[in-house]
Amino acid sequence: MEIRLVIFLALVSVTLVTNTVLIWFAYKAFAGFTSRVTQTLTEFERSGMTKAWVGTMQSAAEEALRVTETAKQKMAECDPVLQRAQQQYTLALAKVDSRLEQAGNELSDGARKMRDIVSKPAFKFMSFMGGITRALNAMLEDDGRS
Repeated sequence: MEIRLVIFLALVSVTLVTNTVLIWFAYKAFAGFTSRVTQTLTEFERSGMTKAWVGTMQSAAEEALRVTETAKQKMAECDPVLQRAQQQYTLALAKVDSRLEQAGNELSDGARKMRDIVSKPAFKFMSFMGGITRALNAMLEDDGRS
């Protein structure tokens, strides 16, 4: 029983030492990382070039804001003009559409009349020829039977 207790205490000691060493390494790693980040930020703050760059970016952002606002105002001014132009184009397209539809109907009527003018005599001629053909066939059959 005493050996089991000694083995248990030895394993607990090894685990405790291992965890302590791991925590110490993690602490050192985070401490080094933090000091490097702090050093980089300090250099960034002290650098005149960085301050100039930040100032330039700020002035560029302000200029972009002004340009955006101006464009927004111009678009708001143009909106009624664009709506009016859209309405005018809509009316003009409706007129053109109705005129084209009317012209199409007139062309269809003209084509129908022309077809009727051409086809009526042709139908009459074909009916006449059909009658003659039937009469000739009837006469030939009568001659063949007699």
